[in-house]
Amino acid sequence: MTVELRQIQQKVEAVSRIYAKNCDVRRDDDWYFLKMQEETGELLQAWLRLTGRGRRKGDTEAVIRQQLEDELADCLAQVLLIADRFDIDVEKATARKWFKYLPEDKKPGNADD
Repeated sequence: MTVELRQIQQKVEAVSRIYAKNCDVRRDDDWYFLKMQEETGELLQAWLRLTGRGRRKGDTEAVIRQQLEDELADCLAQVLLIADRFDIDVEKATARKWFKYLPEDKKPGNADD
């Protein structure tokens, strides 16, 4: 089953609203970018732990690997929140910025995909 990116974005926004309400957080424009910085820091911390350059704190490699995955999910969610907040079509922006480098027959949306 495939879930469209927009559906994921809507779910992420719903969770973020719950988080903001429960934690009494005001999600102004700056919050979205500051939160993104926080999440990338946590992703980096998990990577350093996984690669033996940070304290493991008694956690197994499997636990740290899951933390890395979770932090990456947080980063992706925050990107989607920023896109939603500032009305950015992530799919169009990605196609414009990234997919232009693909050979014409390999671009997403072509009949051969």
